[in-house]
Amino acid sequence: MNSLPYVYAALLDVLGYRELLNRDIKRGALNFKTTLQDALACLAEINDAEFAYQAISDTVIITCGDRSRFLEFLGVVKKVQLGFLSAGLFLRGGIAFQQHFRSGAVTYSPAFAAAYELETKTAIYPRVIIDHNIIEMLESNGEASPIAESNLVCERNGIFFLNILDVDNWQSVYIQAKGVFVSDSKALFRNEAVFLKHLWFQDYVLSSPFATKDCISYIPTIGIWKKQD
Repeated sequence: MNSLPYVYAALLDVLGYRELLNRDIKRGALNFKTTLQDALACLAEINDAEFAYQAISDTVIITCGDRSRFLEFLGVVKKVQLGFLSAGLFLRGGIAFQQHFRSGAVTYSPAFAAAYELETKTAIYPRVIIDHNIIEMLESNGEASPIAESNLVCERNGIFFLNILDVDNWQSVYIQAKGVFVSDSKALFRNEAVFLKHLWFQDYVLSSPFATKDCISYIPTIGIWKKQD
């Protein structure tokens, strides 16, 4: 195991996959299948000679074996997250740097396991968590400055995650996020766990330094209940 190469690995899952699948089953439709195919089209833009990727059901896995290309790797993951959002789907994931082996049908990957743990236990919201050990490794080697200057990393409460917002795409991301909320509004009723994911993403978008001054909340604020006549 000590001789295995290290890779950056991103494991990304579609939020609400089962619910969206069940909607198709109940309606006898293939709407979600079409949406998923549209979202996965963004993978065609990835140069798989540099960044290996695979898509299995609701999961996308991307790896990079070149330790010096972390910034480019983040850019690839950003494109994928934006591609899925443009198709009306939120992604949640994790990025780790660990050992990895894959040959044909055999995969042995502590990197996948570490990324999966970040996705399931830490991400919670529609975001891609970056293992803090990666940031600490880059800082200790004096390689953190380009990453910080790239605006590709956010931090809150000691948790690092990928920033997909920039000055050119903020408006479109805001519109897309609002669209996902409106589309999911009926399914969100009395479902606090899913509602909070939308609320977190809205907070992320509106708190961005790229947000326009006239932007407003698209999720209703808390109101005092009044009995209807």
